[in-house]
Amino acid sequence: MEASAVVDLGPHLVPEVIRHAQLGLSWKVVAVLENWTTLRYHEAVGTHAETRRFRVLVSGPLPGDPDADGEVVMIVRRYGDRQGWWICPDEIPREPS
Repeated sequence: MEASAVVDLGPHLVPEVIRHAQLGLSWKVVAVLENWTTLRYHEAVGTHAETRRFRVLVSGPLPGDPDADGEVVMIVRRYGDRQGWWICPDEIPREPS
């Protein structure tokens, strides 16, 4: 399930820190695994289409167990018809560190 997020972008316009907008949880980006932008950005504005997507390895609270820290792959998206960033986990969480 996707959740609204606040994303701090670094100098190369890729996520560095991701914060869950409602829960106050935050993750530090360890690695950017995918960096994608639609070629038809202007056509996607106002539609449900993705306009931007990152697949990132993050360190922080694990999905389903926010009291445990570890690394997990997260998807970070923007859509043509929504404000802000949207996040969801991509893989099964790794072992807590």
